[in-house]
Amino acid sequence: PYFAGLIKGLENGAEEHGFTLLQANSNGDNHVQVSDIQNLVAQGADYIVISPADASAIVPAVEQAKADGAVVIGISDTIDSDDLQFTVAMDHVTIGEQSAQGIVDFLTEKYGEPQGKVVEMQGIAGSAAGADRTTGFHNVIDKYPNIEVVAEADGGFDTDKTFQAMSTILQAHPDIDAVMNANDSEAQGSTKAIEAAGLFAPVGDPKHIFVTGNDAPAPAIADIRANRQDMTVASNPIKLSELVMDKIAELEAGKDVQGFIEWPGQIITPANIDSDEVKEYGIWADEV
Repeated sequence: PYFAGLIKGLENGAEEHGFTLLQANSNGDNHVQVSDIQNLVAQGADYIVISPADASAIVPAVEQAKADGAVVIGISDTIDSDDLQFTVAMDHVTIGEQSAQGIVDFLTEKYGEPQGKVVEMQGIAGSAAGADRTTGFHNVIDKYPNIEVVAEADGGFDTDKTFQAMSTILQAHPDIDAVMNANDSEAQGSTKAIEAAGLFAPVGDPKHIFVTGNDAPAPAIADIRANRQDMTVASNPIKLSELVMDKIAELEAGKDVQGFIEWPGQIITPANIDSDEVKEYGIWADEV
């Protein structure tokens, strides 16, 4: 769903600025993405906007695209290359920190102090976003010696993969208090695994297992509204992508645009989902 939001924003921006938009989808396969980039260059693309399957492995393709005359831009995630013109993305370390703080606050309220058992479902191995969210998670959680991370697994930003991993973890650790998920697709998988194990209780119930994610696609928003999920660190990929296109238009107009442009996140919980602050930020899931 998040990538559907990115595409919608790119399409909106292309229409607004009169750009021709070519699209390619590698489905997370770096080898396919390298081939896609080469094909886009061959088609005469002036600008190539990349959400990397692998932030390091894609670098040679980025370098070659620039050498062939294309301007390369990062979207939603960073790429380990100096050949990018600019990148628009959230600070993924901050996302991990905010998610972890939500868990700390929950455990403190539950036990009177920060203690308990937590599972971390990590993002795709090799992705900068996944690695940075893990870093942010540990920046906060590691401050509290009585919070035990009982299991870590690669959820792959994927609901089914997370469901399988969490189902196995819950067999060994049915007494967990919280799950940190690298995105909301994983949060869906975690919640479904908790339900399948007979451990689900709604937000506010003493037996509730805290679940957090990020990106805020429609299923997560629905679960937050239904008191099934505790929080998400929302993005708004539609507006993020529209900003990328605005910046490309600035380049076309001769302006200097370069470096990292941070896109702000927004914490959404059952308590604030109907607030003016969240309405102003936008619930992009309602638009896709």
